[in-house]
Amino acid sequence: MSAPERAIAVDSAAVLAMTSDVIARYSGSAPVSATVQVLKDLPLRLVARYDLALADGTTAWVAGKWYAIDRGAVVASELEYLAGIGLAVAPLLGYWPAVRLLLTAWVPGRRLTELLAERADTAIAVARAAGRWAARLHGSDMPTPRSCGPAKQRASLAKWRDTSAEVADLADRVARTLVDYEDPGRPVHYDHHHEQVIESHGSALVLDLDEAGRGDPAFDVAHFLAHLELLGLQHHGDPAAYHDAAAQYRAGYEETAPWPGDEGVLAAFAWCKLAQRLIHRN
Repeated sequence: MSAPERAIAVDSAAVLAMTSDVIARYSGSAPVSATVQVLKDLPLRLVARYDLALADGTTAWVAGKWYAIDRGAVVASELEYLAGIGLAVAPLLGYWPAVRLLLTAWVPGRRLTELLAERADTAIAVARAAGRWAARLHGSDMPTPRSCGPAKQRASLAKWRDTSAEVADLADRVARTLVDYEDPGRPVHYDHHHEQVIESHGSALVLDLDEAGRGDPAFDVAHFLAHLELLGLQHHGDPAAYHDAAAQYRAGYEETAPWPGDEGVLAAFAWCKLAQRLIHRN
């Protein structure tokens, strides 16, 4: 994002000038002031929470994603579609193409990550609900122009191979295996893991469709389970520490659709993606 765009994103008066009518319709009262909390500031997007004081004396919270490219228009249509078929997502408030701002309601609730770390009783139920959510996404007709199939994956592997010696050999082997891989072209989240799942009214609400597109559901489930294994290693030194949650995630999925499989080349790709992300962060 450019410096002027970032300046608008953190200017509460500028944000309210654009969004106050939409916020008033959503909350039932006009916003009079806002406090800005930047949650992520990345090259391609900035994410902020706006804590709003309303004219009736109450408060409300909304989340804004400011995109460097016009990805937000696609995400807005995906959110609208998924909410329309009854899948729990962040409520869409609007999209402003001139500044590439996607505005949603702020979703209260605890992440599955936290529930798992505390061994909370609700963690198992939320993991199962996340499986049901994924199965319904994969079986839907969500409109999306983005391809998340083998061509995209091989391009990612080539980039990771050239930037990270730690994953170069595995990336080469996975890329070769993907050459003739058949892609079913189903709707996928493509960044599906425990940090994207919020406990909401005893069920699962799933965040962040920035990477969503069409690909293989087997990647989504392998990616989710790989993150659970890594979390087990980080918290307990045991990749099977959250086996119960993984089993319940699969059980929830199978309540709705046949399990797409979580082994093989897409599982290897999921671990490549996870390893590359860890290397990049550290």
